[in-house]
Parts: sequence; C-alpha cells; structure tokens
Amino acid sequence: MSLLADYLQTMLIFAVASTAVVLALYGIGRWIQPRLRARGYGATLDALSGWHGRMSRLGALQSLHALRAIHSLPLYGSRQQRETIDMMIVRVQRETDSARHDLYR
Repeated sequence: MSLLADYLQTMLIFAVASTAVVLALYGIGRWIQPRLRARGYGATLDALSGWHGRMSRLGALQSLHALRAIHSLPLYGSRQQRETIDMMIVRVQRETDSARHDLYR
C-alpha cells in the first residue's frame, strides 16, 4: 500500500508543479506582450502568431490522422467513430487551406 501512496503523492506533486509552471509562463507572456508591442515588435509578434496558428492546425491534422489509423484497427473503433474522425479531418483541412490562401492574398 505504501508503494501506491508514494506513486499518488509523486503524481500529485507533478500535477501541481506542472500547473504552476504553465500558469507562470502564461502570466509572463501576458505581461510581456504589451511591452514588446510598445517597443515596436508588433509586426514580429503578429508573424509569430500566424506561424503558431498554422503549426497548430497542422499538428491537429497529424493527430487526427494518427487517431484515424488507430480507429481503423478492427478491435479499437467503430465505423461511426471513423466517419466522425474523417469529418473532423475534412474540417481542419478546409480551415488550413483557407488560412494558406489568406497568406497569398
């Protein structure tokens, strides 16, 4: 029983520490962004935001493809789940394609 208690204590400490780090980084970002914009780095921040948006969509698309592959296995998924994932893939592809077209206008 002691082993389970030690494991749960370690996981709780990890969860609290990782949450604290995430909140600290978020706070630093919220604090520093207006200061960088005031110093003239607004265009760079906007370009970084656009890059982050494109990479997030591509990452989501790759994750959905991996999920589709897992649900294609006979024991792990149903046809309805695969169809739902396919609809999500099409939706993300449309968003990604429209974002790409917006870049070249």
